[in-house]
Amino acid sequence: MKSFFLSPEQFADLKSRYAKFNEPWTAEEAEELRQMAADGVTRADMAAQLGRSPNAIKMKLQSLGLYVPKPAAKPWTPEDEHTLVKLYRDGISFAELAAVFGRTEGAILRRLILLRAAILPDSALGEASGEVPIAE
Repeated sequence: MKSFFLSPEQFADLKSRYAKFNEPWTAEEAEELRQMAADGVTRADMAAQLGRSPNAIKMKLQSLGLYVPKPAAKPWTPEDEHTLVKLYRDGISFAELAAVFGRTEGAILRRLILLRAAILPDSALGEASGEVPIAE
C-alpha cells in the first residue's frame, strides 16, 4: 500500500519501523488496544506491541473514546488582560496570578510581556496605543 503524502523512501522507512504502518485496524487489534488501555499500558508500549506508531495509537484511542486530548488554551479576554495587569502591578506573584487565571506561570509571563505591562508605566498602556487601559 502506497501513501499519497510520503515519498517511497519515507514510506519504506516508516514501514520498517512500524510493521503495520498505514494498514487498517482489525477488530481484534482494536479490542487488544482497549484491553491494554484498561490495563494502564503506556502508549509507547502499546505501539511496540502492536507494530504501530505512537501517533496511530493515540488516534485509535481517540476514535474509541479512550483518549481525550487536552483542550487548546482558552483565549485571553480584554477583561482578563486588564485584571492581569492590575493584579501584577499590585504585586501579586506569578504563582498567585497563575492560580487566579487557571494558567501556568509561563502563560502569565508571556501575556505580561506581550502587553508590555512589566516595563511600561500606567500612562503608556492607554487606549491610544491599542493596549489594555488600567482603571484605578
